Amino acid sequence: MNLDEEMKKLEGQVKSEEDSRKAKKKARAEAAAAAAPPKKSNPLLEFVVGFILLGAGIYWVLNSFVVTFSWGSLWGSFGISAGLATGLMLIPLFIGIGLAFFMEKKLIPGLVIGLGVLIILVTLLTSVRFRPMTASLWQYVVMFGMIAAGAGLLAKSLFKKSE
Repeated sequence: MNLDEEMKKLEGQVKSEEDSRKAKKKARAEAAAAAAPPKKSNPLLEFVVGFILLGAGIYWVLNSFVVTFSWGSLWGSFGISAGLATGLMLIPLFIGIGLAFFMEKKLIPGLVIGLGVLIILVTLLTSVRFRPMTASLWQYVVMFGMIAAGAGLLAKSLFKKSE
């Protein structure tokens, strides 16, 4: 019996020490929280800085490419590029315009004119070439880092819920 009583006494002491340790830790945490000033954010400043970073990064990336144009060129591979005479792409457009004046129903001429305009647009878009200017890896990291930081700040200022 004596042994059981001593065990209960030791268990009680251990429990009281744990409780006092927890109370001291909680009191320290409360004191630290009271001493630290609350962190305040300014959503308008975040938005403006994010907008400037995003805009400057996009401008810098777009400004680091040279755009060349060669009229009438189609897709090319292995150093071979097929060319298309510029007048040739206008033929469907002219046929559609002629059909519009010849036919009473305007559905078929409208489709042919639309096809002619589509051919011209596709030829224009495929003839544009983008060539990056020489830049160091550091410059590209800064460019895309500015875009990422700006997008993050904009998203934070626009979508974060107010407390």
